[in-house]
Amino acid sequence: MTVNTIIAGWAMGYAMSIISTFALTYIALQPGPQRFVQRIIDPEVPGALLAVPISIGTGILWTMGGLVLASLYLLGDFSQMPPALGAPSGPWLLLVAALGWLPVPVLWLISRRLWWLWLGTSGSFIVLFGWAMPLLGER
Repeated sequence: MTVNTIIAGWAMGYAMSIISTFALTYIALQPGPQRFVQRIIDPEVPGALLAVPISIGTGILWTMGGLVLASLYLLGDFSQMPPALGAPSGPWLLLVAALGWLPVPVLWLISRRLWWLWLGTSGSFIVLFGWAMPLLGER
């Protein structure tokens, strides 16, 4: 179970990196760049050109984050805790949901227009790491 959980954490991190790449590339491709993007990147740089470094960065960060979350799941022995809402571990699901919704208020303050992007990314995090990772780790 331990190796399966670690591999599942890595795979969910990779899936999350693909979702994040789409989200961040969407922000970079907007015709009127967001103000917070203009502060970081020169407006003359085409948004499509940013997709590759975004993909590489999110791939590294999310797969490492997935390994860390899988390790926390194993070290905390969350697999032995009671299930909830179809997830193998209710406390783990609650912890992941808290982590997933934590950045939403800050992101909302950055751009209210992209509320659907923030909620979709947070929801994906909760589904991938709260449900899918523990389920795949049990197999």
